[in-house]
Amino acid sequence: MQTRVSNINEEIANFDNSIKDKEAMIIDSKALIKKYEEQLKNIRNNREFDSLNKEIEFQNLEIQLAEKRIKEAKASIVSKSDIISGAKTRLEDRTSDLNTKKSELESIIAETQKDEEKLGKDSARAEKVIDERLLNAYKRLRGNVRNGLAVVPVHRDACGGCFNSVPPQRQMDIAARKKVIVCEHCGRILVDKDIAGVD
Repeated sequence: MQTRVSNINEEIANFDNSIKDKEAMIIDSKALIKKYEEQLKNIRNNREFDSLNKEIEFQNLEIQLAEKRIKEAKASIVSKSDIISGAKTRLEDRTSDLNTKKSELESIIAETQKDEEKLGKDSARAEKVIDERLLNAYKRLRGNVRNGLAVVPVHRDACGGCFNSVPPQRQMDIAARKKVIVCEHCGRILVDKDIAGVD
């Protein structure tokens, strides 16, 4: 929204510059018309008369064209101003929504901070007793997946990470809890839903 408003402001500035250019052109054309009209008083033949008349006519057409362009630019500025006022209103609404969501997020973070710290301490304790090879694989896996979940439950006969089907034999191996089983599709570590606390 902010980008859109700034782009429209740039367009309005361009229209203003265009209007100034056209107004300067009109002044120049009027000065030329005066000059040609003065020269008309001192002509010597028909060819000069025709030439000067054509120049005057051309400058009058230039003035009309410039005035038309000025009108178009002013109309565009009016329409762009309407768009900007609507965009600014929407931007203010979005900004207030964003601030509300930020405050909600901050309160949620504050509520969960103690749990996060406790889980972080538990994780640090668990790291000391886990085989380093498995721990490195877990960290690498967690860094590669989009949502940060390296260990997921099997829920409704599917992997909780990529949602691909897990064969029944594999589910039995997971339920037996004898070895680490990974998903064939995404590589996440699969656990029984009872361990994960999934209904």
